[in-house]
Amino acid sequence: MSTKPLVLWAARKRWTLRFGSRAPGETTGIFTTPDGPLDFRYEAASRRIHLPDETLLLNEYGWEVDEKGRTVFRSRAPRGQKEQPNG
Repeated sequence: MSTKPLVLWAARKRWTLRFGSRAPGETTGIFTTPDGPLDFRYEAASRRIHLPDETLLLNEYGWEVDEKGRTVFRSRAPRGQKEQPNG
């Protein structure tokens, strides 16, 4: 199975990733984030990313989706910076 959705998701977050192990159905590794390294496990068949504090589902294009497959848009500032208020 492809890791393309995982790579696209990480690229949108401007994170880099290093693969630790790759098997036909599962990949593990480390994301490099502005807040430091973050371990992950990725299930390719279900496109599920397991992080230490959360589990995310992706569609084939690397966008986060809910259990029904609807795209989930989260308001997070890039690279951990706080969003500036308007005005």
